[in-house]
Amino acid sequence: MLAVIAAIATPALSSSPWHPRPQDFEIAPGANVVIARSPGGTMSRPLRPGKRFNLVGLRWQGRAKPAVALRTRVAGGRWTRWLALSSYADDAPDPGGGEPDVHGLSMPAWVGEADEVQYLLSRPVRGLRLHFVNVRGTATSADRLRTALRRAANTAVTSAAGLVRGGSAHAQSSKPAIVPRQDWGAADCPPRAAPDYGVVKTAFIHHTVTANDYMPEEAPSIVLAICRYHRNSNGWNDIGYNFLADKYGTLYEGRAGGEDQAVVGAQAQGYNAQSTGIANLGDYSGVQQTPQALDAIARLIRWKLPLHGIPTSGSTTLVSAGGSTNKYPSGTQVRVNRVAGHRDVDATSCPGDALYGQLPTLRRLVGNLPPAGTGTSLVAALSRRSIRYKRRARISGTLSSVDHGALVGETVRIQIRKGRRWRTSRTLVTGGGGAFSAVLRPRVNGTLRARYSGRGDLLPASSPRLRLLVKPLVTLTDPPQKGVKGERVRFRGTVAPRKRNLWQVLVVRRHGRWVRGGLKRLKARRGRFHGSFVPESRGKLRYYVVARADRSNARGSSPKVDIRIRG
Repeated sequence: MLAVIAAIATPALSSSPWHPRPQDFEIAPGANVVIARSPGGTMSRPLRPGKRFNLVGLRWQGRAKPAVALRTRVAGGRWTRWLALSSYADDAPDPGGGEPDVHGLSMPAWVGEADEVQYLLSRPVRGLRLHFVNVRGTATSADRLRTALRRAANTAVTSAAGLVRGGSAHAQSSKPAIVPRQDWGAADCPPRAAPDYGVVKTAFIHHTVTANDYMPEEAPSIVLAICRYHRNSNGWNDIGYNFLADKYGTLYEGRAGGEDQAVVGAQAQGYNAQSTGIANLGDYSGVQQTPQALDAIARLIRWKLPLHGIPTSGSTTLVSAGGSTNKYPSGTQVRVNRVAGHRDVDATSCPGDALYGQLPTLRRLVGNLPPAGTGTSLVAALSRRSIRYKRRARISGTLSSVDHGALVGETVRIQIRKGRRWRTSRTLVTGGGGAFSAVLRPRVNGTLRARYSGRGDLLPASSPRLRLLVKPLVTLTDPPQKGVKGERVRFRGTVAPRKRNLWQVLVVRRHGRWVRGGLKRLKARRGRFHGSFVPESRGKLRYYVVARADRSNARGSSPKVDIRIRG
C-alpha cells in the first residue's frame, strides 16, 4: 500500500509548485431536460454531468441572444443563488484575425466546486451544450484522492526547499509585480498559435462576470479556468485578456507573447491591435472593485502605457476594425480616454456599472505620466511559409513610429530563435517608407522575427514571430518508367539535408482512382537511398519517396513517377 501511495505522490515531488491537470468536458442536455416553459423562457431540471466542475458556460447554434442564468450545488448541498450571465461573450477578437467571432456563447461562470447545475433561458435555442472546466483536480473521487496526496507531497518539498533557499533581493523597478503565466498553470492552456503584435494606445478595463466570493488562493485557478474556456469552448488562440487583476490587488499575466510587448488580445473587438486589456476577476455590475485592486491596476497602467510611448492621461483616437459586437463600423475614428471602459467601444455593459463609475478614480490614481519615448511599430512578413531545401525565402516589412510615420535609415535585425535566445542573421537599414527586405536560405525550420533596438527617443519594437518551414529535397535519379509484372523494379535517389529514414510510397490505379498500394521504409546513407518493388498486376502504377516531418524539417516528397507495367 505504501508503494502505491509513493507512486501516486511521485509526480509532485518537486521544489516548484505542483498544479493538477485540468479537465474540460461537455454535455448536450437535449429538449427532455426542460421542466418548465413559459412566455418568459425555459428552465432545465438539475443536471449532473458526472464529474465535479469549477467553471461552466453555455454554447448554442445560431445568433440568438437569450437572457441566461444558472445556479449550482455540490454533493446535495444548498443551491447557490441564480447568477445572470451575458447572453454572448462580452470580449471578442478582431475580425479577420484568425480567431472565431463571438455568437451563441455565454460568459463563463466560476462556481468554486459543484457537481450539479440548473439553467434558465429567456428563449429556446438550438444545439445547446454546457462546457465545464475543472482545474482543481477534483473531477472524480479518484482525482480527489490523487490530488490530496500529491498536494501534501509537494507542500512538504517546497517548504523544505524554502528553508534551504532563503529569500532573494530584487532591485526596485517601476514595473509592478505580475504573476507570470507559468505560476497560474498556463502550461495546461498552451496557445494554439504564435501571438500577434500591434500597438498600445489605450488600456481597456473589463470584468469577467464571475462570482466575487473567491479566496486569494483561488484566483490563479480562476485565471486558468477562464483560459481553458476561451481556448477550448470559444475556440480562441489563448486567454483573451492581456492582464487580469483579482480583488486582493494581485496582477496576472494574460495572453502569451511578453508583458512588455503589444500583444493582440481578444478583449475589445475591433480595437485589440491598438490596446491592452485588463480584466477584473468578478462581477462589478452592482459591487465596486476594492481599493487595493484599483491601486494595482493603476500601477500596471503607469508602467504599461509609457513603455509604448503613450502618456497615461487624456484621450486618443482609435480606428475601428468592425465586428459584430462593435459600436462603430469599420474605418470609423473613435475618440476614447487612454484609460477606458470596454463599453466605450463595444455593445456591452462591461466592466459593470459599479466599476465603470470608478474609472474617474482609477484615472486619478494613474495620474499624468509622459511617455518613456516614442513608440515604434515593426511589421514583417515572409514571401512563403514553406520552401524546399536550398531555395530562397524573402522577409520584408516596414518600421514606423506611432506619431511620425515611416522611419528611414534605422537599423533592423533579422533574428532566428536558437533555443531560448534570438541570434541575429541579417542586419538591414530601412529605406524609403521605412521598408526593409532580406533573402534567406535556411537549411532547417526556423522561427524568425525582425527586431528594432531603438535609438534616442525611439522605443524598441519586435515584429510578430514568423515560422518558416523547410522541406527536404528528395530526388529520384533516372527513375524507371516501364516495368514487367512480377519483375522487381529498382530505383535510387538522394535526399538533402541528409535523413536516415525515408518512406517509399506505391500507388495503384483502381476504378479510375489512385489508391495507395504499399508503404515501405528505406534507409538512407550519406544522403543516398535505394528502393524497389515488385508489380503484381499490369497497368499503370505511381511511386515516390517521402521524408516525414521531424524536429528539423517539414515533410518533403520526391516528384511522383508514373510507370507502365506490362504482362
